[in-house]
Amino acid sequence: MCLNSAVSQGQCRSFAKRKCLPSLEENGFSFSGQLNNAVVLEGDKLDISLTFHEGKTNRLMVCSQPILGDVSYRLMDKNRTQLFDSQSSDVNYFDFKVESTQQLILEITVPEPETTHGILHEGCICVLQGYK
Repeated sequence: MCLNSAVSQGQCRSFAKRKCLPSLEENGFSFSGQLNNAVVLEGDKLDISLTFHEGKTNRLMVCSQPILGDVSYRLMDKNRTQLFDSQSSDVNYFDFKVESTQQLILEITVPEPETTHGILHEGCICVLQGYK
């Protein structure tokens, strides 16, 4: 099982570099080196704590493999007050500034499976941070 997990994580890193990183770096943004990835199943929900720094325009990108469907995410402060909801956007990134360096919560939701055959699809979700 550990070997399978290591292989899956390697595939996620490769997916992030090939499919996600080029989009993150558009419009003058630089990759911060912050990459979180996870292998998830349909119907999963996860929270990730991320640090963002003042004085820069931050770009948060959530990139997922198409087999997972329309993955959505919300960015919230430490009190879980919503700052951004991807369902109101037609892109998979959010550009913003913070008044002070702080940790924010990213809540990611993978849609429930559309079929009832009992087999869940598995895929990668990659969270990248950039700045300019």
